[in-house]
Amino acid sequence: MSTKVAVIYYSSTGNVHKLAQAVAEGAEEAGAEVRLRKAAELAPREAIEANPA
Repeated sequence: MSTKVAVIYYSSTGNVHKLAQAVAEGAEEAGAEVRLRKAAELAPREAIEANPA
């Protein structure tokens, strides 16, 4: 039986996305079955567009 890992993240600027990918890659290299999932955006469109990052 293989180990299953879910990496669930939220990233508005991409930095946490890069970290989540690194975690997923490490788990895969250790033999785990990995699912990488991004949480849905909940902020209003105006707030997103106002964020320069």
